[in-house]
Amino acid sequence: MSRTILAIFKGPQQTKEAIEEIQGESLANSYISVIVRANYLHQGDFHEEIANELAFVPTEINFDRFNAWLVQAPPMDIPNLGECVVAGPLANDLLHRPHGQGLVEALLSYGLNSERARHYEHEVRTGHFLVLITTDQEKVNSVANALQNFGGRDIEKWNKELDHPLHMPH
Repeated sequence: MSRTILAIFKGPQQTKEAIEEIQGESLANSYISVIVRANYLHQGDFHEEIANELAFVPTEINFDRFNAWLVQAPPMDIPNLGECVVAGPLANDLLHRPHGQGLVEALLSYGLNSERARHYEHEVRTGHFLVLITTDQEKVNSVANALQNFGGRDIEKWNKELDHPLHMPH
């Protein structure tokens, strides 16, 4: 049974380090997604690096930092958020949503209830990075711990069959 874990990060460096740790431990394989509003990529020293890693760029650019697991997608306009850069399976999900549907509807498909989906959409709207990871039940706590260790907050674990998180953050 797979579970979805979500976390909010304040900036690109923490996000990158958490994802590298999860990748290095083979905790989620290719089921890692990141979404951030495009205008918030340009903060701090890492904006160019992160933009190149998350955004649609020519294939000759090497995705060393994220070990080439990110699915590339062009920046996309998402209802209620504006232009966002999205990587991973969530990018494909958002690209194929019916017109007018956005992040909230996508998160509902991962099992979140509407209140929590709107909360995470608000976090993205206000400039935070949302990391969404789907992994096996036996790896879910290790993923959540890694996210927390690198500064992730609002960490929740969801199951498509339930309408509440499996574990509310402390």
